[in-house]
Amino acid sequence: MELRPRSAPPFSSPTATTTNPNVRTPSSASFSRHSVLRSNENTLTSYEEQSFSKKPPPLVFLRHHQDQERCIPFLVVGKGSNCLFDDRGFDGLVVQNRLRQLEVIERGVYRVGSGFPFNQLGVRCSADGLSGLEFAGGIPGTVGGAVFMNAGANSQETGDVVDNVEIITTDGELQVLRRAELAFGYRWSSFQAMNNLAAILAVTFRLTPSVSTRELQRAFLERRRRSQPVGERCAGSVFRNPTGIEISAGKLIELAGLKGFAIGGAKVSDIHANFFINFNGCTSQDMLALINHVKQRVDEQFQIELKEEIIYVPYVIRHM
Repeated sequence: MELRPRSAPPFSSPTATTTNPNVRTPSSASFSRHSVLRSNENTLTSYEEQSFSKKPPPLVFLRHHQDQERCIPFLVVGKGSNCLFDDRGFDGLVVQNRLRQLEVIERGVYRVGSGFPFNQLGVRCSADGLSGLEFAGGIPGTVGGAVFMNAGANSQETGDVVDNVEIITTDGELQVLRRAELAFGYRWSSFQAMNNLAAILAVTFRLTPSVSTRELQRAFLERRRRSQPVGERCAGSVFRNPTGIEISAGKLIELAGLKGFAIGGAKVSDIHANFFINFNGCTSQDMLALINHVKQRVDEQFQIELKEEIIYVPYVIRHM
């Protein structure tokens, strides 16, 4: 996911058409295909943006006007790999990111669309003998979401190799933010604190040549296959690892005796306790109930409050 929900001015119809051939504007789309968890089948209105246009049409439609009487909430998603939508869907506009271009600027420098699959980028970089994104080969989601969340694994993080990021603001202004203007932390980037961010459009990465990058990536992928529920419907790590202690969220959940614990169609993975899977027609409420139960049990037993890494998107955004 590339941004938090925002508000936008109303326009004549949420299913308005556009003459731009790079934008598909279906009147509605099944929610489940926009989220890795696929926790319900409700519909939502969506656009799919597919080009590096000067001003992406859906976002231009959403430009802020001072005289607006009502705002239409909107959000941009890539693969929805860390999103949990409400069972009723989302009462607003979802922009489906399809910015999947990749441009080689020079050796080790790639400009990549924010909708480009992050795992494909990781594999491409390693195949080209470039180090810095070996971990990405096993990470679902898109480039924009990886930068927004500063995705990472195996002592690597996305922010370590970001050179610059192109964004569009809620006023429709294009900006290029250099690395010195950005900040990254554990599952955090300065984009999460930007009040005027509409979407991340493209990211330029600067990587380092390496003769061992393919071997390293293969080791990371093998470790992932052994330790994570690969192939299951899940959204990656549910909780952030606690700071200041030498124990992971998954280990705390396991020590609380919750591996395999289920509520409705949501279940704590038997393989890795920080992965919750949709194993039997899971609803959003099932997943929320499981998340809250696990948090309560860990807090009761270890006096540690787990913080979610997964993003819950409510049906109605009440505060903008």
